Amino acid sequence: MAFFMKIEWATVFLVLHTSAALMCMLRVLYKQKNIGSTFAWLIILFLFPLFGTVAYLLIGEPRLGTARAKRSGEMSRFYQSFGTTYLSGMYGHARETLPPTYRGISRAAESATGLGATAHNAMRLLSTTDDIIETMLADIRSAEYSCMLVFYIIEPKGRIETLLQAVAEAAQRGVDCSILADAVGSRSFFDSTWYAKLKQAGVQIDESLPVGLLRTLFTRTDLRNHRKILIVDGKIGYTGSFNLVDPKFFKKNSGVGEWVDVMMRCTGPMVLEMAAVFFADVAVENDDKLHGIQDYLRKNEERIAAMLPDKMKQGSITAQVIPSAPAQNDHVIYETIIAAIHAANRQITITTPYFVPDEPLLMALTMAAKRGVDVTLILPEKVDSLMVRYASRAYYPLLLEAGVHLTLFHGGLLHAKTMTVDDDYVLFGTVNMDMRSFFLNLEISLAVYNQDINRQVYALQQSYLAESHCITVKGWQQRSKWWMLVENTVRLMSPLL
Repeated sequence: MAFFMKIEWATVFLVLHTSAALMCMLRVLYKQKNIGSTFAWLIILFLFPLFGTVAYLLIGEPRLGTARAKRSGEMSRFYQSFGTTYLSGMYGHARETLPPTYRGISRAAESATGLGATAHNAMRLLSTTDDIIETMLADIRSAEYSCMLVFYIIEPKGRIETLLQAVAEAAQRGVDCSILADAVGSRSFFDSTWYAKLKQAGVQIDESLPVGLLRTLFTRTDLRNHRKILIVDGKIGYTGSFNLVDPKFFKKNSGVGEWVDVMMRCTGPMVLEMAAVFFADVAVENDDKLHGIQDYLRKNEERIAAMLPDKMKQGSITAQVIPSAPAQNDHVIYETIIAAIHAANRQITITTPYFVPDEPLLMALTMAAKRGVDVTLILPEKVDSLMVRYASRAYYPLLLEAGVHLTLFHGGLLHAKTMTVDDDYVLFGTVNMDMRSFFLNLEISLAVYNQDINRQVYALQQSYLAESHCITVKGWQQRSKWWMLVENTVRLMSPLL
């Protein structure tokens, strides 16, 4: 009798499990818009039904939760209204200053986010950790009204403790200081004594995309806020690849060397667009924050209006802030990158720590090389993700055969995310060349339509090349066939990395 009971329970489990796996497969076919992601999930569900079913239910779709999704919709409208209210008069003038090649690309990004290109900005490229921290410190210590920070990772060690102390001191002298940190990336910060110390000093601190066992049932917990933004007095803005970490301490046991980062210090009208991204990220966390931000904007409307438009003219650079998030209908940064690659005539140089392209991006790069564009990819020799390392290498043969110059940087983990196109276009920000950055994370990029900034970023890219070695078709083909099997197997999962 007990034997038959076991058989019956096993049959019930098998039926339920098979039904769940089939339902997930149907949902994949119905929900997944990316062909690569669709095939990757179907393979996982077919080969590992139990694991695949659980995995898909947890991380298969960008579930934000009903309440957050509603607030995300409100904040998308907020971007639109913010640009219309404060910057619409400048957008028309900036469009006239754009190179004709990029007007359509800029217009597409503006239609997706509500944030257009603005003229009369100034920028300063910061390419070393010392320059980044010291310049940020100086601005925080000089803050008069506000200091707003959004960072994926805050690790209070080394020189970052000095920076956090400067924020605490600013709050104590009456500056309105706010920190929004990703709940997962900045876990060490929330668990440290600095959290209580900053709160006691009067700093407003919020978790972005908090996680928990109960939340896992309703929201996808691997959607992260990957932005890095500092805004001082609404007049100075920073963004780029730099997390609030001291590379002398950060991930020292990962075997990849020190992280190499860049930031851009910005002044001018574009800083208000960066502020809009900050306000939206805070407001979307809960209803109280949404109402609080709305109240804050109403109370400070005169101060914001006083900055516009003439008083914010700082230079001659035309630039555009492009935020992206999984709640947006358009994958705006991904689409911008693809369009910019197709628009290139002479050269494309890209630095990215994580390179796992999908078919459209891979085709854009290889076709650019085949039509005579000088395409150069500068990737770190070692990365801190084993899966990404193998998946990335699987694409090397296709790139090399098309004529793409593929180089590996050996001076540490090159974390800078930059792209220069010809001599008048730059994309600069937080976005990696992988599906997670394109479709899942909250990211921010700057599209810069300026020859001088292009020259500066291109010169920085050339300095990375000087510390890199080139991969050749012949050298790569001489490797063991075993590695090709491993890499091509991991590549099947690349749409999910």
